[in-house]
Amino acid sequence: MALPSDILATSLLPPNAQNSEMAIEAAMRADIDISQIGNLWNPDTCPAELLPFLAWGLAIARWDPAWTEAERRAAIWDAIPFHRRKGTRAIVREVLDRFNPLLEIVEWFEANPRQPVHTFEVRMPANLIPPSFLSAETAAAIIRDVASVKPARSHFTFVQYLEAQAMGYLSGAAMTATSIRFDMAAAHDPDPRWDNYLQTEDGEPLTREDSKFLEVI
Repeated sequence: MALPSDILATSLLPPNAQNSEMAIEAAMRADIDISQIGNLWNPDTCPAELLPFLAWGLAIARWDPAWTEAERRAAIWDAIPFHRRKGTRAIVREVLDRFNPLLEIVEWFEANPRQPVHTFEVRMPANLIPPSFLSAETAAAIIRDVASVKPARSHFTFVQYLEAQAMGYLSGAAMTATSIRFDMAAAHDPDPRWDNYLQTEDGEPLTREDSKFLEVI
């Protein structure tokens, strides 16, 4: 039996109804099939074209459009465990391993001399990782991904360093070990004019040997 039009024109919800309840009622009035809503929040049953929206809803920090469908679903399944690990050294280590397992984490109390509290360095040993690895795009990706998972109170710098040890014997004399360190502390200035360049902590753009700015992309 059809309901009178005056009833259909009036909401049956109480005055303190939530927005979600009113939206469901509106969908029911419009005769929209809402039986599949539960499937949309399931990484296994969500349609492939809607996976980016599901990832956004779960606040996934890293999403690569180039991933396969299986990789996208796996990343969404890992969203909640990821957020539980977020802010720990373990998750920073996990992020760095995606780029290169030889990248190092040195926290403030491990440095010699000690650094300010709640700081750490991401170190790239240049004698183990070839210079070709550190493109502007890779450096920007490392900084971006580490910044998205590190403890909120912690600050970090990205350092490329070289430890060259050489022992040479000539007329009974030995050449002592030498070490060279290159600091590449990089951060993004919020000014949109500098979005395409890597900068130092002081906001100065990093330059290459030819004096050109080191671009993010």
